Parts: sequence; C-alpha cells; structure tokens
Amino acid sequence: MMEFLKLRISDPNLLRLINRFLKGGYMEEGKKYKTDNGTPQGGVISPILANVYLHYVLDLWFEKRVRKQCIGQSFMVRYADDFVCCFQSKSEAEQFFQSLKLRLKKFNLEIAEDKTKIIPFGKFADKDAKQRGTVNQQPLIS
Repeated sequence: MMEFLKLRISDPNLLRLINRFLKGGYMEEGKKYKTDNGTPQGGVISPILANVYLHYVLDLWFEKRVRKQCIGQSFMVRYADDFVCCFQSKSEAEQFFQSLKLRLKKFNLEIAEDKTKIIPFGKFADKDAKQRGTVNQQPLIS
C-alpha cells in the first residue's frame, strides 16, 4: 500500500500520517486491537486507500494487460471493491477468471467464490441459448 501511495504522494508528512493510521489499530467495545495488515473496517480513510490499492492491483492491470490480450471486446466497471467484467467470448471470460485469482493472490487478496460467477448477457444471449439448448455467449464476471 505504502509503495503505491509513494507513486502519487511526495509529501513525507502525509505518508507518515497514513502509515500511522494503518498501524493505529481499532477500538471495539472499549478495547483496543492492533492491526497487522490492511485498513480497519469502518475507518474514515479505508475506502480511499482501498480505491488506491485496487487502482494499481486491478484497474491498471485490466487496462494495460487483460484488454490488450483479448481478441474480442472487454470492459470493467468497478465501484469500491465490487466490479463487473464483460467479455465478448466465454473463453476469454474463463481465462480472465483464472488469471484474476492469481493476480489477486499476488497482492494478498482473494475473490468471494460464492459471489463470483460467469453469466451470459446481451441481446442475443436468450435467443442463442434457446437455439443451442445452452447459454454460453456474452459472458460476464461479477
């Protein structure tokens, strides 16, 4: 996190304050708990730092690497730590899903398997599914 912040922030005093915030711990029911990694949930700076972290871990990776490797179209929309990725082909969606797991693991993150799936969408998805008896066009990872 601090390395990502140093790419954008040159003020050592601000960086020191952020670092102290990250190591400051949190209070719960009147008891103080130390934090060894990450930002305390509910902290005022946590959403900002999460967006900075995901910008480097996910947004730039998708834009500079993933999209360039895709033959079909691909898009990503992210809001805080939730995101939806759209691919023109099912095979590219499946390939991305596997590489996403590895990418996140590299930065000590993981996906919520129970909330993540590839689904078909688009104006031709229902029509094609009826013709083939399956649904496999216009995949989406959410």
